[in-house]
Amino acid sequence: MNENAVVEDNEIGLFDLWETLREEWKTVVGGTVIGIAGALLAIVFSTPQYEAVAIVKVGQVGLFGQVGLFGLARPAGQAEQAGQARVGGSPVEAPIQSVERMKTPAFQRRVAQALGDQEWLDNIARSNSGVTKDLALKVIKATAGPDLIPLIELRARGLTRDAAQKKAEAVVGQLIKAHDELAEPALQRISAELAVSRERLASAERDLEVLEELAKPLSVKDDRFAQVVLMTSLRMHKEAEAFNQRQMIMVLETALGAPATQPAKTIEAVFVSDKPVSPKKILLMGLGFFGGLLMGVMSVFLVNAWRRARQSKQASVH
Repeated sequence: MNENAVVEDNEIGLFDLWETLREEWKTVVGGTVIGIAGALLAIVFSTPQYEAVAIVKVGQVGLFGQVGLFGLARPAGQAEQAGQARVGGSPVEAPIQSVERMKTPAFQRRVAQALGDQEWLDNIARSNSGVTKDLALKVIKATAGPDLIPLIELRARGLTRDAAQKKAEAVVGQLIKAHDELAEPALQRISAELAVSRERLASAERDLEVLEELAKPLSVKDDRFAQVVLMTSLRMHKEAEAFNQRQMIMVLETALGAPATQPAKTIEAVFVSDKPVSPKKILLMGLGFFGGLLMGVMSVFLVNAWRRARQSKQASVH
């Protein structure tokens, strides 16, 4: 047999491939069954996991300024007018920075220790980067805008619905604590300015009382007209000062209260699905079916190729 005849014998067409698969259909079916059985075993022996979802808004600290005097730029978040003053809230830290903070091993270790979650601590210790599958975090870009603070989507996994919910709530609680510490210097400054404004208001009110007592015996019909004018001028000045201090106190109190100042929080209660998110049964069954089918087909082709190669070798010998 010449070389050309051997090459022709080694060639196989699509029809021949189909016929081969038909003849070896048991192998194909067997591979598919093995794939499905493997998927079922993975589902049975996989530990179910539940997922809690929380939408988090980062903490804010109040800002204030005089319109036309300070030219205060409008801060991110809600703003409200108090006379000639503008009051608003500014994020304690950028949302993307909060996400990176919550991803750090140190942050997650504190949360896991507070919960007494040894499995989470072990996952952090085993991970080279400290990143685990217990938490998934991202900034919701659709909420970004000039007047909006982007929100953070937090997903926490647990072996039970209650464990997943507690994990999400503990992460938010730790973030609240961190943001309270970051906001403390600014809040202390506002509180100090509020105390000073209250003292100035009290001083101005005392001066007004004194001026009113002094003005009672005076009359404009004698030579004390100049004293009356001076007293009136001082009184108007003190009244204006008292008004400004009342306005400043209102501004500072507004800056210290919600919504200008508020801790990090979830915009709604933490949601936990009734069904586990892992294992994904449909996905595993699909992978098992197609993987088993592919394994069966490849087995048929490999056996057929080996058989043809053996026959060709024997033919070339003869």
